[in-house]
Amino acid sequence: MELTWTERIIEKYCVLTEDQDAGQPVKLMHWQRQLIREGEDKRMIWLEIPRKNGKTAFIAMLAVAHMLKGFKENSNPQVVLAAATREQAGILFNYVRNMILFNPELQKVLEPYRKEIRLKGKPGFIKTLTSDGGSNHGLNPSLILGDELHAWNEVKGPELWEALRTSMAARDSQMVAITTAGSAYSFAHKWHEYAVKVKMKPDIDPSWLTIIYGAKDSENPHDPKVWKKANPSLGVTVNIKYLEELSNTAKHDEPTLLSLRKLHLNQWAGSNKPFIALDKWLKCTKKKQNVENWRCFLGIDLAAVNDFTAYAVVYFNGDKFHSVQRYQITEHAMKKRKNKYPNMVVNWIKNGQLQVVPGEVTTTRHRIEIIESIIADHPVEGIFFDPWNAAETIDNFRQKYGKNFCFEVRQSALMINEPMKLLYRTVQTKEFSHDGNPITAWMVANTALHIDKNDNWTYQKNKAPDRIDGTAAIITALAGVVHSASTGKSLYESDDIIFV
Repeated sequence: MELTWTERIIEKYCVLTEDQDAGQPVKLMHWQRQLIREGEDKRMIWLEIPRKNGKTAFIAMLAVAHMLKGFKENSNPQVVLAAATREQAGILFNYVRNMILFNPELQKVLEPYRKEIRLKGKPGFIKTLTSDGGSNHGLNPSLILGDELHAWNEVKGPELWEALRTSMAARDSQMVAITTAGSAYSFAHKWHEYAVKVKMKPDIDPSWLTIIYGAKDSENPHDPKVWKKANPSLGVTVNIKYLEELSNTAKHDEPTLLSLRKLHLNQWAGSNKPFIALDKWLKCTKKKQNVENWRCFLGIDLAAVNDFTAYAVVYFNGDKFHSVQRYQITEHAMKKRKNKYPNMVVNWIKNGQLQVVPGEVTTTRHRIEIIESIIADHPVEGIFFDPWNAAETIDNFRQKYGKNFCFEVRQSALMINEPMKLLYRTVQTKEFSHDGNPITAWMVANTALHIDKNDNWTYQKNKAPDRIDGTAAIITALAGVVHSASTGKSLYESDDIIFV
């Protein structure tokens, strides 16, 4: 097949910039040619590809080729390199800059400056933007190259995305959005879902091209054939020996397996080191479960007064578990979440999965009302609290139901290690089921696993991409299960047990 203009220019002028091959001409790989050819008449190109497949170099090639085309046509090319952070933007910019410095022919046309690369003697430039920066309206780009969308700031990232997309109205512009898999329910995940729809039914959006390299959740992550399918640059930029070593470790270490699946097989999950893979959690959905004669505990995570509060009812019969969740959020916080995740929050409220509390704070009265309603609907025999911000609520229920009705579960390795392992194990074996609450699924996807040197499992709220209160509430309830199992007694047979 005859080469396109972009292919010819890249292989004639673009050079490698690293290791022993620095300065040598580029030879495009098959997947790169495919994108160039199929994307020529598309306004939007969405590419998902695992790490180390050469996407950064490819972005630099596309930028250089576009600038040379603009020089030839006197079209004032304006290329935007959009990245998550200044550091990532700098990596992209330096790759283009080094490509120019390694080739004297490019230096005749392109002139690198500290923050821009400009055409010599003609209008046109390459500049960077970041998702954690300020407003970026007023742009008039001819080519937008977005890198690692999964890492874009969840608040300002959507603003940059919309600013870039709407900036394409005045010109025959093109956007190439490239990302590896990231957190489920994130800004990038929303567009991943749209891209998949377009791939299945191209007529939905003829201006959009979707190219996704990755493995299905059902495929064996240790199979070299699966690696090849997910990594089109395997054996060129992706070292197969490295994947073999990673796979061997992953067979004995769950966090490594999760890293293999997410970073090198391009499977969308939750946090960077997810506690429970989202697909595993969703497979445990069972909206109706016969829990007659099962014991019942309530776990509560009373977060900040102006954000989510999570309530998890956990039924158990010694072998199996079933959970039902409820959530509250203030009207003030809901508006912020609505701006961040508009479709999600609207649907949660519409379907009765999220109770909105008027005003800016969740008061003790609001908490008591929902807990009382839960007690009325479920045979709760004990309530388990993270004591932070819960003293007034705990005192109220102890006065009403007795001192042996409420128990504190501090969020330390001592208290949550065993409950976390119990939850993880029972989800893997499907001995844990839940009511399919989408808020819980979102929070499970956000929950990262931290393992210390003594193999204690904990979660870290400050490291999570977003809220994990629902996961915390379930684990808090399971702390009661672990205690009850370890003592072999009912909670009512103990004297004023306080977990500290």
